[in-house]
Amino acid sequence: MRPLYVVGTMRNVGKTTFCLGLINSLRRRGLKVAYTKPLGQRVKQVEGAPIHDDALVVTRAMDMDARSAEMALPLTRGRVEKEVFDLRVPELAEKVAGVCRSLRAESDLLLIEGMGHVAAGACLRMSAAHVARILGACPLLIGAGGIGSAIDEIALCGSFLAANGAEMIGAVVNKVWPEKFRRVKEATTQGLTNLGIRSFGTVPFEEILASPTVGQVSDELKGEVICGRDALGNRVGATIIGAMEANHMVAYLKDQTLVITPGDRSDNILAILSAHILAQGPKPPVSGLVFTGGLRPDASVMGLLDRSGLPAIVCDHDTYTVAATLRQKVFKITPDDADRIGAAMCLVNEYVDIEGILDSLRE
Repeated sequence: MRPLYVVGTMRNVGKTTFCLGLINSLRRRGLKVAYTKPLGQRVKQVEGAPIHDDALVVTRAMDMDARSAEMALPLTRGRVEKEVFDLRVPELAEKVAGVCRSLRAESDLLLIEGMGHVAAGACLRMSAAHVARILGACPLLIGAGGIGSAIDEIALCGSFLAANGAEMIGAVVNKVWPEKFRRVKEATTQGLTNLGIRSFGTVPFEEILASPTVGQVSDELKGEVICGRDALGNRVGATIIGAMEANHMVAYLKDQTLVITPGDRSDNILAILSAHILAQGPKPPVSGLVFTGGLRPDASVMGLLDRSGLPAIVCDHDTYTVAATLRQKVFKITPDDADRIGAAMCLVNEYVDIEGILDSLRE
């Protein structure tokens, strides 16, 4: 069976999440799957081997040997600039082929995850198209939800792959808003068919996959957890800035809201605690609090906060900087993120044509 190369039309379209779900579905069919992400920039050292951040997530979540996903070309800072002046494509190609050769021999199917978008790495003649050709792999495109934009981006990326000698087997449209799912699925399937591109599925957006935990927010902000450490696993469903009058702010608290507010706004903090304690429903209205400006609540408020069980974080940044940081951040799945890993598995198993993908790899 030929290797499968999962590539994206752009960054953050859900390639790693898709790989997690796909590996689970393939294993359920009795297949032994190997996985690697041979190129990339976000590198960690595991027992002396360079491993991509995403590969670390996949291998640990799926109980694989992380070293098996050792990177062929870790593109650390400055490497590309150096390589373009002394480009040795055969050597780079052999490094990639060598890493994948043994994995393919030891498995029924080798799953390769690409970096960024299909042209990433073209500066070294190591784009998704180049690598797919080197490995004899079949590219599968993951595109972002939408209709016209999704079809256009898949068509553009498919043309790039074909122009560089790698014909994709088809595409999956990912992260489609549930309220638009039926329309988008029908339109993108037909639109891709019109272009001679096979659709292997349309996957709805699942809120939990975009929802970090309060602990992940704390890590991103490099904040200090001052209470509620046992509840750092709370999901963040929404984020608001607690800068308005307390009676107005409470109306904005909904399922699992993270509230960003200066630590000296006792009125807002007390209103948040009251709303949390009095709330009824399957999900709490508040998941946690972030106190900005390095300010902490006074002792009396801290006592109530501590008894509430809510996690609270103090960080030195101002409120605007904290809100902007969280708005721009894409929180990746972590190896211990059981809820999101489980959601990814369910989505791929339900909405993706796994048998169709396998048949394409056998042709």
